[in-house]
Amino acid sequence: MCVYVYNTDFDERFKCLRCGSEHFIKTGKVFSAMKGVWWQKYRCQVCNRKFKGRTPHMVELPKFVYEPKEEKGINWASYNAAQLNEKITLLNLLSELLDMVEIIETQATGRPAIHPRDILFCMTLKAYEKLSSRRLASDLKILKDMGYISRVPSYSTLMIFFNDKRLTRVLKELIELAAIPLSQIEDEAFAIDSTGFSTSKFGRWFDHKFGEEAERRIYRKAHIMIGTKTGIITALKVTGQNVGDSPQLEYLVKKTKLAFEMKTICADKAYLSINNLKTIADTGAQPRIPFKSNSREWGTGNGFLWKKLYDYFKNEPQAFYREYHARSCVESAISSFKQKFDHNLLTKNETANFNEILCKLLAYNLTRLIWAYYEFDLKVAFSTETPNMAKIEVTA
Repeated sequence: MCVYVYNTDFDERFKCLRCGSEHFIKTGKVFSAMKGVWWQKYRCQVCNRKFKGRTPHMVELPKFVYEPKEEKGINWASYNAAQLNEKITLLNLLSELLDMVEIIETQATGRPAIHPRDILFCMTLKAYEKLSSRRLASDLKILKDMGYISRVPSYSTLMIFFNDKRLTRVLKELIELAAIPLSQIEDEAFAIDSTGFSTSKFGRWFDHKFGEEAERRIYRKAHIMIGTKTGIITALKVTGQNVGDSPQLEYLVKKTKLAFEMKTICADKAYLSINNLKTIADTGAQPRIPFKSNSREWGTGNGFLWKKLYDYFKNEPQAFYREYHARSCVESAISSFKQKFDHNLLTKNETANFNEILCKLLAYNLTRLIWAYYEFDLKVAFSTETPNMAKIEVTA
């Protein structure tokens, strides 16, 4: 990696390309944003031809050297205990979590509607077990006898509620609420990234360049922020495939700050912007976002924060990438919940797609919470003093 340094010694031996004269006059300097250097401008005294000085010298900067870390062994006792008791513990945690949702029933006429708590329970269990709504019916009858739900919904009724937009916000709040018990453990590094979930639909368009019709599978995006110790999702947003990653960072950081103390926040180059760096710095955390190849030390409106982080990235790559390496945890988390709960969506409509993704992520957060209970001997249950408690209004 190199940086350009301006060379003040002008080589008088090269000649003007137009008239061959060796006599020049300095006419000022100009800053090159691409090269990040000041160029000296000259003018030939004979033919008045204008040009800039020769390419400046290169100075080598420190390079990053990979340092293999000692792999931490798996605590098989806690891992086996978490796996053996995962399902029954998940049912209990999910039931406790749903009891914290305030339900406002306003139905006055018509047939009694199924309770939203039962619907949310069944939707999450469907995502956890990866079963169709018809094959799930037998399990729901068993759970009704065990007292987890008060009524077994029809398979068609369950799928109708996947298209209910009211449940989207509730599911999102439940996911973030499920992460709060780990706030005493997750107090250092956090990482941000996005991932896609494939749908069964294809987008088609006519490609004028090649004169043929093209198609591509439609997908939905989940923007998530995780704690790197446990892989728990602390904040998230679900969007369409054409929504950019960088604008989502502000919400994810501010939402996580409500319940977690953050020392370092890692993200890839897609999230690099002065606004994102300021957002992270305002929370008291250190941003660890690598600069792009065309990023420069100074830029219009970037300010001192940009320069400080740029100097740290350029001059101390070993320390920077040692902290930035925590971002690999979010890739591991994405791989984990996709392998366990699948990356394909069975629903068709956009709202149903969003709710299905949220159900998958809620099931994932509960499994990480169960693992943390055994791994760290956690004794904390869900907090009933959490702000922004999820609410749902049920109408006829």
